[in-house]
Amino acid sequence: MEQFKKIQWVVQRNLTNPTDFEGMQHACEQLSIPFIPLDIIPFSTELPSFDRSRRSIIYGSTTFNALAREEASLREGIFFDEAQFSIENYFHHWGRYMLNYGARITTFEELIVSNEYPGDKMLFIRPNDDNKSFAGEMKRYDEIRDWYAQLSSVEKFTDGKIVISEPYNIQYEWRLWIVNKQVIAASKYRHYFKLKKEEGCPDSVVAFAQARCEEYTPHDVFVMDICLCGDEYFIVECGGMNAAGFYKARIGDIVKGVSEYFVGT
Repeated sequence: MEQFKKIQWVVQRNLTNPTDFEGMQHACEQLSIPFIPLDIIPFSTELPSFDRSRRSIIYGSTTFNALAREEASLREGIFFDEAQFSIENYFHHWGRYMLNYGARITTFEELIVSNEYPGDKMLFIRPNDDNKSFAGEMKRYDEIRDWYAQLSSVEKFTDGKIVISEPYNIQYEWRLWIVNKQVIAASKYRHYFKLKKEEGCPDSVVAFAQARCEEYTPHDVFVMDICLCGDEYFIVECGGMNAAGFYKARIGDIVKGVSEYFVGT
């Protein structure tokens, strides 16, 4: 398509789910968008060479995204702002609509030094930001203490902010892709804590997401994870589109929607 001739998708081939990779490649072919596959060497400090004559939309690992953000010509194709994509920021803007609203925001060191929980106390722990330094999960307090001892022995470990809360009984979780406050694709990805991928989501989930977007969005392009807990919907977290897994969402709709946004900026 004529409108897409000046852009391209640059997609990491290694570490990207093969089905997702093929889906993006096929979607780009259908829309006549140039598609550039790259293999990113783990722990590399520079990107491999590729054609930079067109404006690039980046997709791949956090390492790929971090390296691409260092180049001004690639930064515009990464829809992310570290200050905006944090649980602390979401609490400020969405308040009670956040699943863990009122949770404690602290650091590993402060949590361990406080020694305020019994060893067998179950807690949900996750990073405050979207850097994927570790996955959110439930752990006993004594496990967190041992985990911190291991992490702090790593030379490059930085004790950033973490979020600590009580565990929740979540029934369903969905991921929604949002562009300019509109949901363009969705997928269920979890059912009672077990991975269960299904295309789409209920209309009521879309309505909830778009109502929250009228209140605030961390970016024009992002993903929002929503859950059903009890009989209410809550935002679990948001994330950058450039590194988000697709599950069973319609990749063609995502590529088209994000590309249309990008050519208009």
